[in-house]
Amino acid sequence: MFLLAVFLAGCAQPDAKDRPLQIWTAFEGPELVAFRDLCGRYGKPVEVLGVPFAGLKNKVLVATPAGQGPDVIVGPQDWLGVFSAADLLEPLPESLVGPLKQEVLPVALDGVTYDGKVYAYPILLDGLALLRNPELAPRSPQSIEDLRDYAVELQKDGKIKGLYFDLRELYFSWPFFSANGATVFKNGLEPGLTGPEGVQASQYLKSLRDQDLIPLGAKNDFAKSMFLDGKLAMTLNGPWFLGDLRARHVPYVIEPVPPGAHPAASFIGVNGLMVNQLSPRKQDAFPLVEFLGNKDCQVTMALASGRVPARRDAQAEVAKDPVKGPDIAAFTRVVEQGVAMPNHPAANAVWEPMRQSLELISKGEVDPTTELRSADQTIRQQIQRMVE
Repeated sequence: MFLLAVFLAGCAQPDAKDRPLQIWTAFEGPELVAFRDLCGRYGKPVEVLGVPFAGLKNKVLVATPAGQGPDVIVGPQDWLGVFSAADLLEPLPESLVGPLKQEVLPVALDGVTYDGKVYAYPILLDGLALLRNPELAPRSPQSIEDLRDYAVELQKDGKIKGLYFDLRELYFSWPFFSANGATVFKNGLEPGLTGPEGVQASQYLKSLRDQDLIPLGAKNDFAKSMFLDGKLAMTLNGPWFLGDLRARHVPYVIEPVPPGAHPAASFIGVNGLMVNQLSPRKQDAFPLVEFLGNKDCQVTMALASGRVPARRDAQAEVAKDPVKGPDIAAFTRVVEQGVAMPNHPAANAVWEPMRQSLELISKGEVDPTTELRSADQTIRQQIQRMVE
């Protein structure tokens, strides 16, 4: 029995306090290298597992309830609602939340707040800007109407395209909805894209096809290729595209989408640090989160990724960088004008019905008001099934 006890003691799992803190992230390339280096500077052992973005969310949802999840998850704010509903996240303590209210942009804090609680420490922000080749389009459009008319003028000789993006995808067409005063939700979970403001926005998007700017079947991969080849004057894209532009020496200007009756707000992605509620080391994880969210760490990650740091002091520091500073400063202006990508699970009921409606409306096959009324019913039904 004595020998058996010794044997079992040797096979026992080590205490959770004795193992390194574990982080799962979808960072890759230079971002992952920089992030691992920062974790190595923490002063206590940290293990970083890089997981492809397409699989990270489901991996967390499956592994965490089984006790196999990480202590910290790095991911976008639109996962918060799903993770919170599954009781997988620990809200940040007030000792972290209080300073955040002063240190980060309001859109960053909005993005990581769900049901009145802050569930992630925001570190990196991104969104869509109007990218303009100044050699092909020398001036900035002053309104969405001017954007359309200027694009038509630029392509009248048939040598280039004036404006090109996939208008069926709400992520890309959203700035034009916001420019007309639409919201994703209003008064709680009431659909906000299908009323008169949405009709105006969809009619504007249809006019882009009517004016021969964006043909049927337009995809964002085509837009990227044309812009890189110097055959497209203006498109919508994010900071992840800038590395390709620099490598090809394509001239570009970064600016917010011009306004309509209202400012054109892009959807802002907020990448943050979330703590696993089921982790036996969640209290140990918060100091790590605070460290990785400090000014110096956000500056490092912003320069590695080209994205906007959430902290104001980090934004000021990054802007001084001679290579990436001007671009990050330009995207900061885009972020300041944007709205956080919805993090409520009900938003998943919006994307596909709106995609289908925008496809039909922009083809001229349906009346916009009637079609959006149908989309409204579909969205409401799907939300109702979610909450039942």
